Amino acid sequence: MTLRDTNSVSMLPVHDHDALQRALALIWQEDGHVPEGAIWTQLFGGRSNPVWRITFDDARADLVCKLYDDAAVTPLFANDGTREALALKHLTGSGIAPDFVAFMDSALGASVLYRHIEGAAWRGDVKDVAILMARLHQTLPPEGLPETITSPVTLIAETEAMARAAKVDLPRPPAMSKAAPNPTRRFLHGDVVPGNIVNAKDGLRLIDWQCPSIGDPAADLAIFLSPAMQVLYGNRPLTAEERSAFLAAYEAAGGDAVGVARYKALAPLFHWRMACYCHWKTAQGDAAYGAVADLEIRASEQG
Repeated sequence: MTLRDTNSVSMLPVHDHDALQRALALIWQEDGHVPEGAIWTQLFGGRSNPVWRITFDDARADLVCKLYDDAAVTPLFANDGTREALALKHLTGSGIAPDFVAFMDSALGASVLYRHIEGAAWRGDVKDVAILMARLHQTLPPEGLPETITSPVTLIAETEAMARAAKVDLPRPPAMSKAAPNPTRRFLHGDVVPGNIVNAKDGLRLIDWQCPSIGDPAADLAIFLSPAMQVLYGNRPLTAEERSAFLAAYEAAGGDAVGVARYKALAPLFHWRMACYCHWKTAQGDAAYGAVADLEIRASEQG
């Protein structure tokens, strides 16, 4: 993993993707990882950063280059290239994530190269996602990741802070039907949404590792089971039967049983927080989130 400054390239507006692509190509050519003549094709579907697929005129495997947009950080999702590089390097060869190639900080910002994974976004059986997530949560994390806290006090404080920022009047925090056991500490992806799960020929893989952390597995479970996140990435909300099947398959695959118990206890607060996040995103100009906030309110009321 390399870290260096490249002063020969001026800062460019992140929305000018053609100019960014040309500048990135020059930087990575100079670095020696991408030869002149490689073909850069922008990929779409993500909501945070410009991403390109890089193909070559020889037999070498395709790469992906991601450039991190500092403005894409939100109250729930970090956007840290250093953390993604750390996670990818740690997981290379595991069959959980893409294989790491290189990381660089330049005048354009941080960018990472990793091996391209051929496949479509997940649209299949929730049990397959459960098995993948269980494998991740059984993996020892790398050193240097921040902590994710999911205590009721923290969830309520985060939600209220977003509500103030978005100038939204939220319902009172939903009541928890049971007490949550003390949390365990596991390796978390932090953004397990359908668009970040690739159905490759040899199984599912997790991409977009810009917000990994160490903490309560219930946090990862809550993101995947969020009806808003399912709909925003082209799915429908999961049924009660699918949610139960997911949690059962996760535990059966060796996933964290305490994390499941904590998710079940904290689910109303997770949904309530996600509803507020949708309002916060709407206040930032992303209208798609406004259409799904009520899904989370209803889920929070169901417990």
